[in-house]
Amino acid sequence: MSETQAEIRVEVDPFKQWQEMRDAYMKSWAKVMGDAVNSEEYAKANGTILETYLTTFAPFREAQQKAMLGALEQLNMPSRADFVSLANRLSNMEMLLDNMDAKLSQIHQLAVAAASRPVTEAKSEAKPSDRGIPAKAANKGTR
Repeated sequence: MSETQAEIRVEVDPFKQWQEMRDAYMKSWAKVMGDAVNSEEYAKANGTILETYLTTFAPFREAQQKAMLGALEQLNMPSRADFVSLANRLSNMEMLLDNMDAKLSQIHQLAVAAASRPVTEAKSEAKPSDRGIPAKAANKGTR
């Protein structure tokens, strides 16, 4: 075999031309479709089609939901509404537990602070107002 025949075999690649043609075709279509999809007219038309679709199939969807709810009730299985209700109740319980935790932390901090303070007066020497008893009520008991 001569060198020219070997060079011709290497240079001839039928798929290379096909790939170049395909790439050029795809690039031109991508530009055309990108321009079309990004236009205001396309958005309006697509919105109209979507609204028509949703309006048309709303009764079918409602019927399907009723049938599914009936089937779930027959099988004693929870529905989506049951799960949503349970999730809401658990969320409320979490918030209540968080509030209780915060209050218990405050109580604990107050108890630690009270325990760390030195006792300067005996309880019997404390004034009635110091113990949370109004002065008038404390005086009534001493008469």
